[in-house]
Amino acid sequence: MYITLKSIKKNISFFKLETEDLALGFIIGFLFTIFFLLHFYTLSFLILSGGIISLLPVDFSKCNRVYKLGILFFEFLIRAKVYVFGKGEN
Repeated sequence: MYITLKSIKKNISFFKLETEDLALGFIIGFLFTIFFLLHFYTLSFLILSGGIISLLPVDFSKCNRVYKLGILFFEFLIRAKVYVFGKGEN
């Protein structure tokens, strides 16, 4: 009898949150609190709304959060692209 795991990442069973999601949530909450207490209300609400949007689950990818898809997209844009041009064989 074998015990198999779906993922090696640590999941918290309430909303299938991972520890990365919780760390990002705490950072966003901390930034929101600091900017709100410094009376930068617009910036604090932009940080809060961006954090909520980035933590939304997405079903069309193996990456299950919006911020993970954003990271993959920016890695795609930044990576070195190699273009090979050649004359086709006739």
